[in-house]
Amino acid sequence: MDANQIIKEVIEKAANFLSENIEWEDRYLRYLENIKNVSKKTERSFNKPEGLSLYSSVSTIGKYYDLRFRGQSVATIKETNGLTKLIVNNDANEKYFDFKLSKDEVDWDSKDAEKFRSHFKEESRKFTMGDSDIDRKYPKSEEHRVENCLLREFSKNSSLGKALCNIQPITLDGLFFQMPTPLGASGNELKYANQNGGGIDILARTKRGNKSYICVMEVKDENKPSESQKKTMSQAVSYAVFIAHLLRSNSGQKWWDFFMGRDIANYGKKEIPNDISINVVTIMPKGNTEEYCNTEGIEISTLNGVKLYCHSLYYDKEAFDKDETFKFSGTFNDYLNPCR
Repeated sequence: MDANQIIKEVIEKAANFLSENIEWEDRYLRYLENIKNVSKKTERSFNKPEGLSLYSSVSTIGKYYDLRFRGQSVATIKETNGLTKLIVNNDANEKYFDFKLSKDEVDWDSKDAEKFRSHFKEESRKFTMGDSDIDRKYPKSEEHRVENCLLREFSKNSSLGKALCNIQPITLDGLFFQMPTPLGASGNELKYANQNGGGIDILARTKRGNKSYICVMEVKDENKPSESQKKTMSQAVSYAVFIAHLLRSNSGQKWWDFFMGRDIANYGKKEIPNDISINVVTIMPKGNTEEYCNTEGIEISTLNGVKLYCHSLYYDKEAFDKDETFKFSGTFNDYLNPCR
């Protein structure tokens, strides 16, 4: 079957699931209310520890925060009634990082918490040394490590030394997060999964000229036939179809404002455009698996004025393994960095 026809079938199947199972509309409206109720001006009672990344979620924003080291969850921070607790993932930390506290839950200002922060600060330092002889401790998932490093790379404000320009991750109250979807697409079969759907690895804003675009990115740490670029694109496209339907739903204007980094409490100052372009990008190491790209755009027939632009983005695995730096190639690199 023609590659374009395969992608069109993925789009049609995802669209049908979303039309037949409308429970997601009210649920995502509630997610918006959670986001709106947490003021960006409200200061957290703790600072992000050096070497760790802080994640939030649309359902627990303002209450729980996930602390991750190179993508591996190492602890949860809980804020209740002015108290800040550190809930440590002792089993995982002992297994992957040879580190364990005597308790699973400690006060944020305690000596145990300080010991925890110091340990991962030192582990982070090892990753930036660029010395292959250093005894680095690796997380369980290499894919999560790549994803976390990409988020940190894309978050750089200055284009000087940035591996990919004109891109910023969409954040939740200033923190990393995975945008949930009601679709399950990580296996060989696309399905509707309610609250147990897959999450978009990286949701970003890209800029080209004076226009900003939403970008759905699916990350893989390998480039192999079972997870080829073409197969990965099908997964990314299904998630992009959901974002398109979300933007055309009754809460679409608010979601557009959120994705564009605007205040959703006072939405609609800049109306959602009639024509929406969504970049769909696969990120994986260089390889020779079957590829699907469509830089001319493919329409979602069930929605007015929405086009998906499918791109590849490859990174040099040798450079990444050395010191977590990225050297990119692929159609999306050419699209965002035309002068490099």
